[in-house]
Amino acid sequence: MKKIYSLLLFIFVLISSALSAQDVVINEVDADTPGSDTAEFIELKAAPNTSLDGYLIVFFSGSSDLSYGTWDLTDFTTDANGFFILGNNASTVDIELPPGGTGYVQNGADAIAIYFDAAANFPDGTAPTTNNLVDAIVYGTGDADDSDLLTALGETAQWDESANDANAIESLQLNATGTAYETKAPTFRAENNSAVCALSLTATSTACNTFTAGTDTYTATLDFSGGGTSTYTVTSNFGTVDLSMGNPTTDATGTITITNISEGTDVSITVSDDDLCDLSTVIASPSCNALLNLPFTETFTYANGSLLGNGNWENHSGTEGDILVDSGRAIVQLNGASSEDINLPFTPVTGSVFFGFDMTVQDPGNPISGTDNEYFAHFKDDSVGFFGRVDIVEPSGSGDFTLGISTSTSAAQATWATDLVYGTTYRITVKYDQIENIAALWINANSETDTSISGVDGPNNEETIFSFALRQSASANGETVLIDNLRITQTFDATLTNSSFTAKNVNLYPNPTFNGFVTVKTANPKDISVSVFDILGKKVISRSLNTNRLDVSALNPGVYILRLSQQKASVTKKLIIK
Repeated sequence: MKKIYSLLLFIFVLISSALSAQDVVINEVDADTPGSDTAEFIELKAAPNTSLDGYLIVFFSGSSDLSYGTWDLTDFTTDANGFFILGNNASTVDIELPPGGTGYVQNGADAIAIYFDAAANFPDGTAPTTNNLVDAIVYGTGDADDSDLLTALGETAQWDESANDANAIESLQLNATGTAYETKAPTFRAENNSAVCALSLTATSTACNTFTAGTDTYTATLDFSGGGTSTYTVTSNFGTVDLSMGNPTTDATGTITITNISEGTDVSITVSDDDLCDLSTVIASPSCNALLNLPFTETFTYANGSLLGNGNWENHSGTEGDILVDSGRAIVQLNGASSEDINLPFTPVTGSVFFGFDMTVQDPGNPISGTDNEYFAHFKDDSVGFFGRVDIVEPSGSGDFTLGISTSTSAAQATWATDLVYGTTYRITVKYDQIENIAALWINANSETDTSISGVDGPNNEETIFSFALRQSASANGETVLIDNLRITQTFDATLTNSSFTAKNVNLYPNPTFNGFVTVKTANPKDISVSVFDILGKKVISRSLNTNRLDVSALNPGVYILRLSQQKASVTKKLIIK
């Protein structure tokens, strides 16, 4: 009889424990806090003064999907309001978490779980399980879903603390029905507030007010939605706030404008209603370099490394520093590990604009495939419009590739009829008619009357061009393009394509040179005037050649630019001295 009674008592204890376990929940998680995460916490909720004997809190890292910390709650109870806190501040929490370099609680994608189990079963490095699981949350701060953690813990949703772009000042809180987590201002050791901030800050942009060699000013804009729901105060640490294009207090959507910000200064904008909403964002300063005037020549005579940071080149998309310069040529990798778009701003002009450059495509081992179609050079307007795009496309016959031209779409609208060959240098010229919105492409042409192809979007769709751009993509099937002697003009420029004295008809060898001499040969027997400039633009040699031999033995190893002139025509060549 005693055995039966003991068995019934044991079963009763198990059932009571299981029922009790279901009543303990993860009520709030604040994993990302201002600065070095010294105010993070996890709040549990149960009935007032509930014993937590047998409960564990286990932290799981999304990088390994294994546990990185286990905390035994035996001998602890919830407070008189049913709350229990694990956090950084020893004076206000029940269990103090070590601060670590950037806080103890990882920011995501990660998970936190409550188990009713023995701590010995959860050493660091333990995989998540649903055995004896009481409650769990998988969370992040704008991270992709961790499907492994979700599956292992039996969860279907990963909750985002950065849903309102304010993860440092908001937390994840269980809603009143216990079915979802909401992102809002922390309610430390207090009932969760079922109201949420309705306002969202969305797209940002900047525009330089002037372009000079000194410090200019710029204007920043910040779009919002969900306005008209409270009384908001908009502040910025620099510049002047202008709400004429949108006031979040009165307008559902609109644009907040900050004017007269000094170039080189990032602006921080805060929108607050002193209640649920305390949103902020930082907008980086643009570079307002003095604009170039056309015509302009870029010979890429820079030290090896990133093209960005040289001349007036600016990044407008992708990973900064990925487009490189090597031996005086720009290297655009259409099969790069990451992408970058970099542009060269210039003073806008009316009518047509042209760009031309020498282009060599390195041999990737096989002809361009039909699914590649990567554009790598184009004109750009003052926002996000791209025009006169040059595409590398599949060959029509037995060649390696051909080129295409499009006006404003990513796919080539017209392609060159003749296939091109890897390792051969071609002179590419592109015209964009800003009024008619039509682009044209020439290859190795001497005048605008030579054969060209056109990609047509117009007419009557007038655009204004502000810059020339190079684009490097992260395509898996791409190739590497070497670009040199870029020329941007308002007319078809024959300076580099004169039929008797052109960059492709002037031979310079050996290049690189190792013996202190270089041979210059042209189809014209007349004397050639030679000027040699170092990488800083200093003229180091100036002479007239009546033979083909140029003595460069006095020059140090490096990259130099040769300006060669003959009968009023001139070309620029790059010389490498080893």
